Amino acid sequence: MKSNTFNYSLLAVGVAAVMGISTSAIAETKTAEDAVVINNIAKASYSVDGVAQNEVESNEVTVNVSETGSFSLIAQNDDDTVGDDLNTGLEVVPTGVAQFTHRLENLGNLTDTYTMALTNKTDDTKNFDLATTKVTYVVYKDDDTVVRTVADTTGTAFTNTDIVLEKNEYAIITIDGKTAGNVGGDTQNLTLTAKSTYLANQGGAPADAIATNTDESITKLPVLSIVKSVSQTLDLNNVDATAEYTITVKNDKTAAYAADAVGIKIVDNLPEGLKLVTDSLTAASITTTGSATKGTIAQNNKGIGSGSTIDGFEIIGVDLPLGETITIKFKVQQDTTETLAKSTINHVSVEAPLGGGSNVTIIDSTDGTSGDENTNTYYPSGADTENENGTAPTTTGGDSTQPLTSNQRAVTLTGPTTKEVPNTSTAATQAVHQTVITNTGRETEGANAGELKFKIEDGGTNDKVKPADTGNITLVYDKDGDPATTNDLTEATLPYNESGEYDVNAAFPAGIAPKGTVTITYNVVSAAAETGTSETTKVTLIPGGTDSPVAPAPVVDTTSVKGVTLVKSQALDATCSGNVADSAFSASTTALEAEPGQCVVYKILATNTFSSRPVTNLVISDLLSNFSAGATVQTISPTTTTGSNNTITVAANNDNTSINTTVSPLAATNTATLKFSVKIKP
Repeated sequence: MKSNTFNYSLLAVGVAAVMGISTSAIAETKTAEDAVVINNIAKASYSVDGVAQNEVESNEVTVNVSETGSFSLIAQNDDDTVGDDLNTGLEVVPTGVAQFTHRLENLGNLTDTYTMALTNKTDDTKNFDLATTKVTYVVYKDDDTVVRTVADTTGTAFTNTDIVLEKNEYAIITIDGKTAGNVGGDTQNLTLTAKSTYLANQGGAPADAIATNTDESITKLPVLSIVKSVSQTLDLNNVDATAEYTITVKNDKTAAYAADAVGIKIVDNLPEGLKLVTDSLTAASITTTGSATKGTIAQNNKGIGSGSTIDGFEIIGVDLPLGETITIKFKVQQDTTETLAKSTINHVSVEAPLGGGSNVTIIDSTDGTSGDENTNTYYPSGADTENENGTAPTTTGGDSTQPLTSNQRAVTLTGPTTKEVPNTSTAATQAVHQTVITNTGRETEGANAGELKFKIEDGGTNDKVKPADTGNITLVYDKDGDPATTNDLTEATLPYNESGEYDVNAAFPAGIAPKGTVTITYNVVSAAAETGTSETTKVTLIPGGTDSPVAPAPVVDTTSVKGVTLVKSQALDATCSGNVADSAFSASTTALEAEPGQCVVYKILATNTFSSRPVTNLVISDLLSNFSAGATVQTISPTTTTGSNNTITVAANNDNTSINTTVSPLAATNTATLKFSVKIKP
């Protein structure tokens, strides 16, 4: 477009009327066809000897008089066309400042006053904030000498400002247009007009005295696409295991409003339970394309977890021109001082300061719910999307990350028990032991054959007590491991295996879910075992498969043989006063010294050693033949049965064969005492 240049030649009003010169302003420089002409001829009269002579005329001299009003308003920005009336395509950031420059020049031969106006156009998407827009103009002589400077006038106040220019003067007008509420792709337009007072007063059309420039800007900012991926799962059973992340940040030039990114910062704060493998993140692990820069790495402990472990980093000072990328690779390990979720998302964010008169820093993140992310404020609606499934983003500037799966297999074996059997057990009296397998890891256990086995082994020290070699091993699966919920219990049986080894998968093909338990129930039997003896049984868990967990310590169960024990003690009753002994009873094998005619008191103590099972039909007896050759029965006391909660007296008798008593039942842990006295024969 052409510059707005006005030129006007005017004679004095009266002369102009005579000469018929036009008084209208025009867009191009023109010179009047006629001018006021002042012709001057000098005359002289004189006398010679008193006689008047002929009048003398001089030569004619002519003066052409002209008065010119002319000015130009030219857009000065370095855009596609310099020296026209349009500053176009100026890039501005959100809430930033766009600087426009104009040259107002007095081309006439007289002093003129120019009334300025600055207004927002309505054919765009956003307005400039004229109240915070600043305007400065500097008046120069033609030789570029500064005449005066008027600075920091607001855009609102600049309208109706008069700029006075003498001939051969010009003004450079700088407009720092402040944007507000603009997002990527928005356009803002300003109109700057200058009205010549001189030309306006000449009676032409109003537009003939006005020059107009247009300032156009477009909002641009970096459009960041962030893709984060992870290479493998993390085996939590191996504290040295690692997983590798890759972060790729691209300045997506497919957005029409994209601009270079300068001095950006890439921030990665690892989630709880992860730590950085510090030597995996160096300048060598960062690659760039084009003229993008690597920036500077700063490792820190700003991760989500607590403590001083290095679990985060920042890469600062990265320049990312349009279309270029930076790729960062690093490794992580589990932080054993924290709990790592089964599936955890590691987000990354990029901070891009905009500059350009704006204090805005664009924060883009793979976490679309992050309160720090502000792309929805400064990008067009719907322009920034995120996913957490690891798929590449399909939208301009889209972001993506994917979960890190931590593979942690862990099982425990609990519940060592001590059970009791009689000397010879039956189906009702055999010992029932239970051992509990708990899945304390994060994977399903036993879903594959051979992945989780257990073995039941006899201790081998008491051949009269051993695991039952008939029937089934019973397993009960509690899916949630909560005894309070019984509607999720599943029971299965496995037939007796001579090797003692069993596979959980054979009972529960779907395996044990995390937190689930399997209770193993097996029986131990006795055959003619001695009361007071015992035997151990070892239950061992045998994990297998991929990333096999550490096998827990075996559970050792104890089976004790219980029944009735008899202790016979004696004491001297020298005066034969009854069943009252002269001294304490003794069960010692050392002989008691007695004389003929003295009495000996015997006490037989029967104890039920079962902790919870009664015995029945207990007969305590002492044959008369044991002592009849040397002594005769004097007295028999009733049998006293004593327990923790009761005392019962049971009759005792002499049937001429033995002294005996019957107790039925004798409760668990209770005792029965039979006492009688004999007199030594002469």
